[in-house]
Amino acid sequence: MTTSTPTGRTKVDLTDPADLLAAIPYLLGFHPEDSVVVFGLRGPGRMQQGLVMRADLPPPGLEHDEARELAVRLAVTGHTGATVAVIGGGTANKAGRPPHRRFVRRLEAVLAEYEISLKHSVWASRIAAGVRWGCYREKTCGGLLPDPRDSVAAAVVTGAGQITHASRDELERLFDPVAPETLARRADLLTRMADPPWRGRDPVQAGVAEVNAALTRADEGDLAITDDQAVRLAWALSLVEVRDACVLTAAPADSRLARAAEELWLTLAREIPAPEMAEALALKAHAAYVRGDLATAGIALARATEADPDHGLARLLTAALHAMVEPSELSGAVLRQRAGGPPEIGLRRSGGTG
Repeated sequence: MTTSTPTGRTKVDLTDPADLLAAIPYLLGFHPEDSVVVFGLRGPGRMQQGLVMRADLPPPGLEHDEARELAVRLAVTGHTGATVAVIGGGTANKAGRPPHRRFVRRLEAVLAEYEISLKHSVWASRIAAGVRWGCYREKTCGGLLPDPRDSVAAAVVTGAGQITHASRDELERLFDPVAPETLARRADLLTRMADPPWRGRDPVQAGVAEVNAALTRADEGDLAITDDQAVRLAWALSLVEVRDACVLTAAPADSRLARAAEELWLTLAREIPAPEMAEALALKAHAAYVRGDLATAGIALARATEADPDHGLARLLTAALHAMVEPSELSGAVLRQRAGGPPEIGLRRSGGTG
């Protein structure tokens, strides 16, 4: 069974199928291949964009199962309409009809069972300027895609400093760890270190200072991690009080602190061995989720669960992702917690932590 990923990056024009298709890479954060993308619709006239889901196209025999899964996810989150886009999955037949027509028919039928109407169902072999697109229900519907780089979604995402990757595989590779021998060396150091590395100091205060120093280096563009720093930061993030304070860096998502923190969490996810890397992966997932980049959040959560199947924050965020909790809800929770008092984690002047 394939899995779906909601996303909340930005809103798009729901009335023009060509513009909708062109916006997809910027909504997902990558150019999808062999995928179905479902735009949920809400409100009067079903014109308000809700959540957006992407799933791999189902293999033969599993069309109904995937259609049911997608429809249920829309139904339980209050959607009353949907637009469906199939990307890839083969070529049009001699009559110009798009592939995967059986799956789209199944999806429309299951949506109707939940009183969710299908507004559009469209297809393109890939998302690029000049590629021909077509419709499933109207033979005369179709045309050539505009340049995706000229879409409103592209302008919003690029202006916010977010990156759109060439493929999901490219996005996955961002999480590839450093050399195995480096991780093995650091794992050995952590195994032999029974006590926190800050002798004579309160571990939580020392851990906060360690993270603050690393955040400041990241903000200045220095993401190099030594063995000593990797061990100290792994210890810092293992302290619940420190990790919980780090969670509060995620909002506002466009802040300097949030950007530096998310860069640091990704770096540490690659530089720290398992199971300790799960802490950094969960923080990266949370930051991406708050920012509306749920494809990245999903990848980070999958890797966090692989590194530590019992990780609490990762399990909580995974449940939220599966329940399609909107990013704004997580962002609001962070901002309410931050309002309760000055955060311990933040950017500081450059310098060591002692």
